[in-house]
Amino acid sequence: MNKFLLVLFLIITFASISACSNEENPDVLKVSKSSDEISGENYKTVISELEKTGFNNVETKVLDDLITGWLTQDGEIEEIEINGNKNFSANDRFPKDSKIVITYHTFPSEESDAGGADGENSKVDDRSSSDKAEKSVSEITDEKSSENVDASLKSNEDILTLENNEELEAVLTVNDTNDPIVSEFAKKYSGRTIEFDGYIANMMPHGKYKTRYDILINTGDYGETTYDGPDFKFEDVNIFDLNLTGAEIPETIGLGQNLRITAVVEEYDENPGLFFLNPISSEIR
Repeated sequence: MNKFLLVLFLIITFASISACSNEENPDVLKVSKSSDEISGENYKTVISELEKTGFNNVETKVLDDLITGWLTQDGEIEEIEINGNKNFSANDRFPKDSKIVITYHTFPSEESDAGGADGENSKVDDRSSSDKAEKSVSEITDEKSSENVDASLKSNEDILTLENNEELEAVLTVNDTNDPIVSEFAKKYSGRTIEFDGYIANMMPHGKYKTRYDILINTGDYGETTYDGPDFKFEDVNIFDLNLTGAEIPETIGLGQNLRITAVVEEYDENPGLFFLNPISSEIR
């Protein structure tokens, strides 16, 4: 009888321990989405979902880098990290007081509304807002363009164009992008500024980024039946880097946009057949 009671006691004890071990810790919460799924969503929606789940230490970081908002939306999340972890899966568990930092995109403004949603803790980059106060996006773009053009003129005696440089004219009218004169020109005039009419032939996000792009530039006007000149490329650039100018800057910019390109010669890579340029200004035409 005593042996039976001992066995029964052990069974009850084991069952109790198992039940306790199966109980979820209320201080450890489960995320419903992966970091990749959250990237691209609106930060306010994600903050609301996290707080409903029970997370209580959510902060935001602002990237005030939008110009038109046509590819990347205002409030769109660039990345999220939980306790420094930027890559997590749906149903991963974290303590409810984990430090969650959400980085999202927005437009530059006179006063950065770092709070976003009510009750959230916010972190904003500590650049002085006085530099941007009372300035519109187009004014900031025009100023950046003016500064870059002035710097280029100071570092170069002149800007190479079709009218004043026969070698540039020859490069812009080659039928073969791998023509040796393209490579020779790039080497000879590396660091110099050129100016020509071209258009956006392709525009793709650079790597995983949503606001940085690789832009292919061809000479002439979009839709022409003939195609001449090398394949120029702006690599890993923000829309700000293009320094858009002109009487009417469009709401969107992309494939087919005709531009008056002013850029610094970087190098010619024979393997992909690309002529790399660093943009100074891009006049809408």
